[in-house]
Amino acid sequence: MLKLTRPLIVFDLETTGLDFQKDRIIQIAIIKKYPGTNKKPLEVVRYVNPGCKIPPEAVAIHGITDEDVKSAKTFQEMAPGIAKFIKGCDVVGYNSNRFDVPFLQTAFERAEIYDALNDVEFIDVFNLYCKFNPRTLSQAYADYCGKQLKAHKADADAKATIEVLEAIIEEHKGEINAHNLEGPTVKNLAEMSRKTKKIDILGCIVKNEKGTPVFSFGKHKNKAVTSQRTYCKWLLNNDGFTQNTKQHIKQILNAKT
Repeated sequence: MLKLTRPLIVFDLETTGLDFQKDRIIQIAIIKKYPGTNKKPLEVVRYVNPGCKIPPEAVAIHGITDEDVKSAKTFQEMAPGIAKFIKGCDVVGYNSNRFDVPFLQTAFERAEIYDALNDVEFIDVFNLYCKFNPRTLSQAYADYCGKQLKAHKADADAKATIEVLEAIIEEHKGEINAHNLEGPTVKNLAEMSRKTKKIDILGCIVKNEKGTPVFSFGKHKNKAVTSQRTYCKWLLNNDGFTQNTKQHIKQILNAKT
């Protein structure tokens, strides 16, 4: 059902917590689908050594322990291979625009890889699902696929995510085709799954109704980036923002001058 013009990466992460700056990835699952139907999808599931203890509250959610990850490679060791594997692909995830993508982008930047997610269309299945049924992945899986998601593990979540995406396309193909006559292309679905027109990967900068780049957060929310040069200078020197966000701010400011 999904019209692919290049490979599609479906991925899910498990982490030590919710803060993509402070917490670390402990499991990554990737399903790589190819255009056409002849080539079988590739599935990769890896534990990741976070270099720190996994908090009990995180273990209670995903069941991954320090023992599980102690002999695994760190993300820095895996990063070049993962970047090569996903280069030239579009990306699908569940609530990924707010969680998995920022985590992955930040982890790549720690490994000094800055372009792995450049020129990528991001389909957030959660945002697509919320257009029709605002619920969790487990409920989406039950509603659209008639199945129960038994384990909160990255590989199970990734597999459920692609099944839900395909079921959404099948059930809502009329509405999807009405949105864009090209039908369920990656570009079309990525556009439908965006809540805002993001400029940077994390969505710190978005386009307003006039197409002007504005900040999406904080006291300068909805203010034009070019009108807040002092704030931009502070942001560019702040470690709490990704290099991707900083690069786009520099481009916007340079374009204005």
